[in-house]
Amino acid sequence: MYKLYIGNETYLSLTNAQSMVKELLKENRFEYILIDGEKLESSKIMEVLSSQSLFNTPRVIFIKRLYRNKDRENLIPSVLEYLDRSNDNHMIIWEDQKVSSITKYIKFFKLKNSLEEYNKLTKPSFTKHARERCLKHGLEVDATLITLLSQYSNYDVERLENNIIKLKLFVDNKKITKDDIVEIVQDTLEEDIWRLLDEMNSRDGKPLNILEKIFKQSVDPKYIFPMIIRNIRLITLTKYLVTNGSSSRDIASILKIPPFTVGPLVDACNKYDWKKIMNKYEKLCNLDYEIKVGRIDPKLGLTLFCTTI
Repeated sequence: MYKLYIGNETYLSLTNAQSMVKELLKENRFEYILIDGEKLESSKIMEVLSSQSLFNTPRVIFIKRLYRNKDRENLIPSVLEYLDRSNDNHMIIWEDQKVSSITKYIKFFKLKNSLEEYNKLTKPSFTKHARERCLKHGLEVDATLITLLSQYSNYDVERLENNIIKLKLFVDNKKITKDDIVEIVQDTLEEDIWRLLDEMNSRDGKPLNILEKIFKQSVDPKYIFPMIIRNIRLITLTKYLVTNGSSSRDIASILKIPPFTVGPLVDACNKYDWKKIMNKYEKLCNLDYEIKVGRIDPKLGLTLFCTTI
């Protein structure tokens, strides 16, 4: 048996690949081999695959990131040839990316009905996934709170899983309330970005404290910049629409955002005058350019942005 796990939802693909490995290893008769497909030389990988165990024991072979191997053009056809002739061993391959469906690599596994693909979930499918994970962990959460939990998890499957585990540990009766989610689940990155902007716009604000909290979440500074720009853009558009008499329903429709986010956006745009918005845009554009040409470190750039507005 062999399977390939791929997709840009890497947490799900890896979790399911590891689950399959654990399932196979429940039978003690298997020998387990883990291979780093990216770092190990292609010749060494094929040497491991072609070798036999000391007592001719069947093996479970788990290969990570084979498609990132620098010699993949030669290595992958060799691996596929090995799979075509191998009967005793089980091989699970996991890729930390989406791979084109037109490659021989993907076509091989698809033809054998051995391809497992996990791509980014839409918000509706994420909510369904969140409900299923809560049930799996024995937590009772109603539909409204599932949506809230998804929002607090920033629609990130790994963060969701960690949040569910937290709730399971700290809630005794397993019936989750809104207060449980607010108090126990860590704020989402999206909410931290909003708070960062609020602190920057406040006379006595402390934006660096919020920024430090974001950095502690191991978030790439290059990811924070687009989120700040997006949020300021939403504030700008909302301010324009409110000024022109648009209703909340109109704002949600025009900006293509969930209706429940309109209220906070309107509150935020009331705190910003046009001069401050233009000032933020100008400084962000300048910093973005300086970072892209390598003249300033992204983390330092964000710190400067927070202290100079």
